Amino acid sequence: MPSIAAIIPTFNRQAKLLRFLELIRQQTCPNLQIIVVDSGSIDGTPDLVTEKFPEVSLVQVSDRNFWAGATNAGVKLALDRQIDFILTINDDAVIQPDHIKNMVDLAQKYQLSILGNRIDYLTPNNQVWSLGTYSDWGTDRFLKIAYNDLDLAEIPSEILAQELIHVDALPGNGVLINRSVFEQIGLYNTTFCPHYHADSELIVRAKQVANIDAWIAPQIVLQNDFSNDQKQIPAKNLAGLKYIFFHPKSHLFMLPILYIIWQYCPPAKKISTLLALSRRFHKMKN
Repeated sequence: MPSIAAIIPTFNRQAKLLRFLELIRQQTCPNLQIIVVDSGSIDGTPDLVTEKFPEVSLVQVSDRNFWAGATNAGVKLALDRQIDFILTINDDAVIQPDHIKNMVDLAQKYQLSILGNRIDYLTPNNQVWSLGTYSDWGTDRFLKIAYNDLDLAEIPSEILAQELIHVDALPGNGVLINRSVFEQIGLYNTTFCPHYHADSELIVRAKQVANIDAWIAPQIVLQNDFSNDQKQIPAKNLAGLKYIFFHPKSHLFMLPILYIIWQYCPPAKKISTLLALSRRFHKMKN
């Protein structure tokens, strides 16, 4: 069995992290190491992790690292330890005891370098958040989450029954990545994608730079204790608009969006993508 490291970035979410660590402690996957990267939590998280989960490797970084920088710190440690597979996963995930073993078995069965799980909401039950991400260049949703917010009954049964589905990109919550991917293309892009979209950018870069395909396993399900309210747009005053377009923790932060378009959009689609995006942002301001 190959070695696996689960990388869990966290910041001031003690209750969710402790719940997740209890779940990952129950995993049936052998050779599993757990690496928590704490970005300067002030809620007592580091001390509690050390006390209650002595088997966990705790890495502490600044709160200015955001998701990409924090995840990179964990990935670097895993690579230094010569870990075979790295699993990026969030502290608000809920998984079954065989979750990681099933992912590793499937990756080995088909010799996959990048494999993601299906993501469902924890509540409401039986509602899908993601079955991977697809490029839709020329529109304002150029990285489109597949089957987002649909009930399971609305998704074709033949889709859910598939063992694997090819995707263009993946959200970073529950993605198994062979160490060779990082060795070939580098780590998450902290310069242009410090928080949102760093997960997608890495997958798109893997395909462009090294012709590495990404897949999703519809039958391996992670439940996400997440609400779309967490992406709620602030008030459309000057301060709110400044946050929406220029704060690294906004999912509409302009820097990663423009970088991904510049770097990966087909030349013939660049102008139409930018125009569609500008129309979307113009509507948001009004």
